Amino acid sequence: MHLPITSTGGARRAFRILAGAAALLLTGSCASEENIAAYPCPVVSPVRELAYMTKFQSDSQDLSDTLFEAKIDQVLPARNCVYEETSDGKRAIVYDIQVKFLAQRGPKDREGTAKFNYFMAVTGAGGRPLTREVFDTQVSFENNATQGIVIEELQPRIPLKQGENGDYYRIYVGFMLSEKELAYNRKNPR
Repeated sequence: MHLPITSTGGARRAFRILAGAAALLLTGSCASEENIAAYPCPVVSPVRELAYMTKFQSDSQDLSDTLFEAKIDQVLPARNCVYEETSDGKRAIVYDIQVKFLAQRGPKDREGTAKFNYFMAVTGAGGRPLTREVFDTQVSFENNATQGIVIEELQPRIPLKQGENGDYYRIYVGFMLSEKELAYNRKNPR
């Protein structure tokens, strides 16, 4: 149903509705339930040299010996970024993150699956490492597909000291690579 906007207030009412919707969108990702004001969330990003990997069947680095190639296709932060406070006054950020991995099957793959490990690390003030967790996952090449995707959901909980907020922290994700795999990435940057 279409409702006409009159010049005697309809435009002002429409502007207020749009401004209210914009305010909700801007504050929704990092707002607590008690206070609608937006709080900063930690920056989440992949580590460039560790954002892709090529897994070979043997020590050869010939592309014809590739089992699979994988990359961090997307890091989707702030699906939910909540500042929590416990009854004893301790504060923390709980952050929902999705990491999307894309894998491409290589000519030597016979299993139909790309299996790999990745990490999530949290750094504090000055880039000081605080935590690092390692996860394993796999991308299945169903029905003999040449590519596959998996989305991993992570939920780091970052304890806050007095006066701190999300700007004090960074969250990094990347593949767990061997020295040889890292050297290959540095030799073949993407």
